[in-house]
Amino acid sequence: MTSSESCRPDTNLGTHRWKFQQINTLPFGTGSALTAPVMTTAATPLASRLEVHFGCARRGDTSGALQTAAEAVAGAFGETLPDMAVVITAGGAAAEAARIVRSAMGPVGITGAVMPRLLTDSGEIADGALVIGIANAEGAASGVAAMSGRDLSEAAQAAARMVLSGWPFRARYPRGIGLAFGRGGAEASAPAFLESWREFVGPKLRTVCSIGGDGPVYGMSSAASRVSVGCLEAPYSTGLGYADGAGADGTPTASETLLHGAADATLTAIKRLDGRPARLVLVVETLARRRALGDTARAEWATIRGQLDEGTPCVGWVCERVAAYGRGVQPTSAADTLIVLALGDSPRS
Repeated sequence: MTSSESCRPDTNLGTHRWKFQQINTLPFGTGSALTAPVMTTAATPLASRLEVHFGCARRGDTSGALQTAAEAVAGAFGETLPDMAVVITAGGAAAEAARIVRSAMGPVGITGAVMPRLLTDSGEIADGALVIGIANAEGAASGVAAMSGRDLSEAAQAAARMVLSGWPFRARYPRGIGLAFGRGGAEASAPAFLESWREFVGPKLRTVCSIGGDGPVYGMSSAASRVSVGCLEAPYSTGLGYADGAGADGTPTASETLLHGAADATLTAIKRLDGRPARLVLVVETLARRRALGDTARAEWATIRGQLDEGTPCVGWVCERVAAYGRGVQPTSAADTLIVLALGDSPRS
């Protein structure tokens, strides 16, 4: 990948319909920030099936890389307007990230954060940007929120209330997937976030929480935001796979065992789709795991790729800590953690 080359978005296109999209309305520019997100609705064309595209760019100018990645995703969607954009930058924060993304992709809901590394088919990226655009299938909903709080647990509750308030016709417990991002710090605990989050959203919203470094989370112009979340509420086929680096006696395992764990986690996630093709596979792992892998870190990506069909879109990031909950996966505080999330169409598609 060259310094300004974009990863090729890869997925199927759907026909256009209409729906109401719930989005966060956020201020552009560098003016005063809102103290809380404001939910609104906007009519947008809808893909008849779940539609996912991603773009990534590698360059030292993070804002320029974000612009390149967002434009690649917008071009892949064509006339369809995505509902949500997951924005991950490595090597620093992008100034006015929301303005950059929305200028290319339209009024999308935004979630994401600054992470230490990006993971792509072209290798690990330390300076660049990743944008994942998601257009919901008919009847689905999405929601985003970026909230502050005294700690991650308090911010998780605030974010859950905000997202759920935008789904007035939801079931008692929404079903779908959630991506959560928290600012780093010694006290930042992904399992603590998920414990508070689950009290509000229930057990059916499978959620991955990634803790970054000291950089900001994306979604609001306020630097005080502690967490950012993005959720898809629909009966999509989803799968989670988990692996860590602790042996039976708690000691670190050999790199070969870590590779076997990555393969098992990927196969488990794909198996949960019940034979439906994956529209996106996300790989999230910790810096501690990358260090433990050493020279075999690239081999781990090849191992994960080897469990997927050749055309399956797969991308990810490296974080300080990560945890998840869902079918077969419970939050843990293991340092050498790998999470694989597979997203597919609804069984009714």
